[in-house]
Amino acid sequence: MYYIKQCSMNPRIFIKSFVIILLSAVVMTACKKDEPIEVPTDSTPVQQLSQDDSSVEYNVDEVIIDAGDILSGNFGLKNLNLPCNSTLESVTVTNDTVNYHINYNGQNCSQSTHRTGSVIIQLKEDTDWSTPGSFLLVEFIDYKVTNIFNGITMTINGTSSLENVSGGTIQELGSGVNTVINKNVADVMVTFSNLSAREWHLSKLLVYSGAPGSLVLATNGFGNAHGYNSVLSWGKDREDKVFISQVAESVVCTEACNFVPRSGRQIYSIPVDNLTATVTYGYNSNNEPISGAECPTHYKLEWNQHGDSGIIYIPLTGNK
Repeated sequence: MYYIKQCSMNPRIFIKSFVIILLSAVVMTACKKDEPIEVPTDSTPVQQLSQDDSSVEYNVDEVIIDAGDILSGNFGLKNLNLPCNSTLESVTVTNDTVNYHINYNGQNCSQSTHRTGSVIIQLKEDTDWSTPGSFLLVEFIDYKVTNIFNGITMTINGTSSLENVSGGTIQELGSGVNTVINKNVADVMVTFSNLSAREWHLSKLLVYSGAPGSLVLATNGFGNAHGYNSVLSWGKDREDKVFISQVAESVVCTEACNFVPRSGRQIYSIPVDNLTATVTYGYNSNNEPISGAECPTHYKLEWNQHGDSGIIYIPLTGNK
């Protein structure tokens, strides 16, 4: 009987122990579900974005300067100032607009990029580009730019509208004209190597000073997009995510340094990733601030994501 009694008690002990273990497991599982999931940080996208955005701006600005050079004469064919390795395909008049069709095939004048494709520069008939309030429109047609230094390519299609706010032309600087102020609003599609096209928008206030050969360009943003103000550029990055770029301090470039940024601060945001970065321009190869007439070779990128942060110095050779 003793043996039978022992056996009859064991099931109750077993069931009680099982219930305790099960409840403990449930509690532990519930606690684990309540613990926050760590999101890994990765500043790579904003590093790439800062390089891509600078490249897009540089390449669009170069064509804008070309357009001003081309129209700096009296708009007759013999007075056109064509950029290096470009040809005038045609000049046509549609309604009241003159269309200058320019083809590119070769290196730019500073020999930093190789350009192919074409642009059409449009100006109202009988309009003097040097007049305050005048507009010109540039249409990019398969305009492909290859960086001579790193081989990176991009192809631009779309339009850029330029307003001559102040009057005067870049060519007149230093000869009675102290500053030339332009506003550039660009809506383009940019195709990077092995990727589909990405939309890119620019709202740039450009202030030129100095003189041809020693020009100084200060840039600010005046756009509004996705709830942000003072926006310089916005669109979709290589990963097809919305980005916004704002100017915190005027970005200054000089012709003597091939128009790479030598001072100023720009803020990049990729909202969906909670990723931001502040870019500060004007560093040398030792990651130290430049001085005097020294040309910059790097910029500083300070990133922040999910409470993590870091500082990276990035070469400017990828920004043309």
